[in-house]
Amino acid sequence: MTEDPGPGVFSLELDPQGTSQCFIIKGYQKYWTSGEWNGQNFSKVPDLNVLNLLDFAYFSRSSGNYFTYSVTDASMTSRFVLEISGKLEQLLWSETTHRWDLFWYQPSQQCEVYAYCGAFSNCSQKARLFCQCLPGFEPLSVGSWNAGDMSGGCARKAPLQCGNDSQANGQNDQFLWISKVRLPVNPIVLQVRSAVDCESACFGNCSCSAYVYGSDGCSIWSEDLFNMEQLTNDDTDGRDFYLKLAASEFLSNGKNNGIVAVVLVAW
Repeated sequence: MTEDPGPGVFSLELDPQGTSQCFIIKGYQKYWTSGEWNGQNFSKVPDLNVLNLLDFAYFSRSSGNYFTYSVTDASMTSRFVLEISGKLEQLLWSETTHRWDLFWYQPSQQCEVYAYCGAFSNCSQKARLFCQCLPGFEPLSVGSWNAGDMSGGCARKAPLQCGNDSQANGQNDQFLWISKVRLPVNPIVLQVRSAVDCESACFGNCSCSAYVYGSDGCSIWSEDLFNMEQLTNDDTDGRDFYLKLAASEFLSNGKNNGIVAVVLVAW
């Protein structure tokens, strides 16, 4: 209840691992992340101060990290509230109406909620169904998925051959190219010289699920993929993403197994 001043199921905290991002925590699970501080805003909250009403600052000290804000106009009164629904709200006091007006809140979309679609799935704000399993994956629990709870995520239809002595029809695992995505969280950054080296690093690592190579270098993802978002074709934030799949998931013998946009890798 809103009248109850006791602790609720949601809390707001800085990343205990020391990165410059804020988390909304639901119970013991991440619910939302602000992204890291870039000197002016948090990376996933670019509209945090679009009207320059507040001055924000993030400090990293040997004694700890902290985040502050102050109003740019001394006559203005503002406050942040973590609602019982899990929304972080910025409110401004109106002298005209004598009430608190909602100015800003996060998360504003389902795809911004941490692991909303579970592992190995794509979230899309533009689709009729927000969550879709990645190609080569299917709902871990079909019953829960069809009932509208996608948090259990998706599982591989076919296991990877990596680490096995036998190969699927004599073929190795391969990579599927997926374009225009917002990358999953928690990448592992590698120092490599080229896209080929980045691909090789993921291919040779049995726990590697996917890789990305670009102007910012090589990133790979180990094990499960969370918070991947499918963007529209005109979204400049979209990245090319390479997902590791079993060879049996790709086109073979002229048959369409449901995957048509592929990158076949010769080894």
